[in-house]
Amino acid sequence: MKSDNDKEKKELQPFKESVGGHFLAKHAEDAGVTIPADKLSIIHGFMDRAKFGHQAALPMVCRGNKCPLINVCPLKEAGLDLPVGKKCPVEKSVIEQWVFRTMESLDIDPDDPEYAVDMDMVYELAGIELLRMRLAASLAEEPDVYREKIVGYSPQGDPIYDDKPNMSLLLLEKYSKVVAKLRDQLVATRKSQAQVGKLAGDKSVRSANILEKAKRIAERRASSRDIEDAEIIEVKDDEEQEGSGQQSEGDIPLL
Repeated sequence: MKSDNDKEKKELQPFKESVGGHFLAKHAEDAGVTIPADKLSIIHGFMDRAKFGHQAALPMVCRGNKCPLINVCPLKEAGLDLPVGKKCPVEKSVIEQWVFRTMESLDIDPDDPEYAVDMDMVYELAGIELLRMRLAASLAEEPDVYREKIVGYSPQGDPIYDDKPNMSLLLLEKYSKVVAKLRDQLVATRKSQAQVGKLAGDKSVRSANILEKAKRIAERRASSRDIEDAEIIEVKDDEEQEGSGQQSEGDIPLL
């Protein structure tokens, strides 16, 4: 069941998401451009897409049959009309799918400001995955590992050829390293958070045990005799007792 704080945060969220839109509207006003109220949704939509970085601009503009990835386009395969001149719905969809999957696997709440840096890395990861998908499609079309390229000319003007690695293969390898690094950073963040939570939990348990131990000792002493003078009971953590070789709780002396 959600608390009142969760409900309040949910109600405030639309305003937070549109903050960037208000910024753009203000700067446009300063530049002499007045944005009508019925057009503000476009402004807010753009700023909402751009709030996690450049990935919002990555999906290519559809070029129909001239698209370099037309042979792997599911819309073309299904015989559907292509949205020429508009952002590719396929690439937009795969980015959203990768983002959702990563957030779900790492339990990231996109509405929680504490996860802002994580969200930046998640979208960065999705953007690089999109580039890797394009490179993989290019390799499917031209799978040669090496290509013969002109590297110079002889004194007679004849071209000199040499085998060079396929650039798509080199870039794919480069981006793969970046993806691995981003994934490690996201996982490392979760490991450190889990470790901090474990330490905090252990400390709380030890403190509770110490208080309970002090209470039992005080009750035992009070029941055995009347306490006339103030007494000081020294109670130490179990770990400290084990390290120093002190007696058990029943043998802790009164000072």
